[in-house]
Amino acid sequence: MTPAAGHDADRLFRAEALSKRFGGVQAVQAISFEITRGSVFALIGPNGAGKSTLLNLLNGITTADAGRMWFGAVDLTGLAAYRRARLGLARTFQKIRLFRHLTVLDNVLAGFHVHHHIPPWQYVLHGGAYRRDRARFREEARELLAFVGLADRAGVIAGSLPYGAQRMLEIARALATRPRLLMADEPAAGLNGAEVERLVERLARLRERGLTLLVVEHNMDLVMSLADRVLVMDYGQRLLEGTPAEVQENPTVVAAYLGERVS
Repeated sequence: MTPAAGHDADRLFRAEALSKRFGGVQAVQAISFEITRGSVFALIGPNGAGKSTLLNLLNGITTADAGRMWFGAVDLTGLAAYRRARLGLARTFQKIRLFRHLTVLDNVLAGFHVHHHIPPWQYVLHGGAYRRDRARFREEARELLAFVGLADRAGVIAGSLPYGAQRMLEIARALATRPRLLMADEPAAGLNGAEVERLVERLARLRERGLTLLVVEHNMDLVMSLADRVLVMDYGQRLLEGTPAEVQENPTVVAAYLGERVS
């Protein structure tokens, strides 16, 4: 195997010169990076740096003005968000987006819709294939709820959960899609210290299971304890990419977080 071939085998995701403008604002400007299989890749930067916009480009919610993306060998350019989900790209959001009037269990079951492989008529008449799918997914959903610590709240209405529990439920729903790359947009936002510790422990367990993670986060303790590589953005641009130690020690990064304009 050539070094190039081995590198391609290790690489799960690659972005090349992604750009997005909203009116007069260049939200993302020529961002390139790649994510290795089984790693944790962190995306950090001050508020307004373009992090969430970049995530929207990756999962297809927003269309890039320029640039390309590959998920494994698949070119994602022009591919709809639901098709990316079927390939194994999952996403949680900075602002929680649950089905608030459904139960906790039903929220997780909703994530399995990309894996239904039954004739359309079975959704109406509920034949044997439909019942088998439903039973299998309910079992898996309960396992996911146990994993995030919500096994005893399966029948609770999602909107009545405490904020931290809603965060964990959103992760469980994303995992129901059986992703190969989980993109988490500020998963620690609004959590207290104990909840952050539980979140870090579960993200670490997901990595141990072989899941690749892209985490957008302001909590630097979380980033520095989990990430293999860190990409720093500021004003829509790539400021630096490196190991957590390299990022922590870089004066340009420190200046950006203190609000100083970097020349």
